[in-house]
Amino acid sequence: MSNIDEGIRREVIAEVYRQVDDLDWDGMTTRARSDWYARCIDDPLIGGKLTRFIARDRVRVWVKDGPIKELPRARYGLGPYAQFAVSRYPGMEQIAHQAIGPEWLADPETVEVKPNRCLVHGPESKVLMIWGPAADLADLVWAGINTRVDGGAEPLIVVASPQGTRLSEGEMLRHRLLAKEATIDLRHITLRLARV
Repeated sequence: MSNIDEGIRREVIAEVYRQVDDLDWDGMTTRARSDWYARCIDDPLIGGKLTRFIARDRVRVWVKDGPIKELPRARYGLGPYAQFAVSRYPGMEQIAHQAIGPEWLADPETVEVKPNRCLVHGPESKVLMIWGPAADLADLVWAGINTRVDGGAEPLIVVASPQGTRLSEGEMLRHRLLAKEATIDLRHITLRLARV
């Protein structure tokens, strides 16, 4: 249980998301992200507020394991941090249109996370669309295998890359081959962040 005042916690999350959005977080190197984590400890709007409730050496971990860990889901409009996202990826309906076709409709009542997935209805069938970044491919494939074992709708994996990042042809081929081993269809799409 966190000892951080709820109002302060919300202010800090909003500030973290504002800053990483301005910095183009998805395009930053690991080193640049590490430098930002170090700076946020002394930032009066982040560390300055958090150190009133937690030790200075816990600020980085709190930011990294809280708001930053939830950033991808928040940008999809999912999870408890969604309300703080400054920019959003397209919603599940737009992802389905982009990956499968404009006649496919996502069912928001079936959304689950870790990994993101929902049923998508087409003209004559439905699929379980499982989507996320390439770094989560193992989780996406595993969710597809479990869906098949549980007798659910046919799984479809959508590897969604933020605009500005690029997968090589070799990486995309390997993704398709790995999914093929599990007899699961896989598509690649690029997502554009839009300010909300």
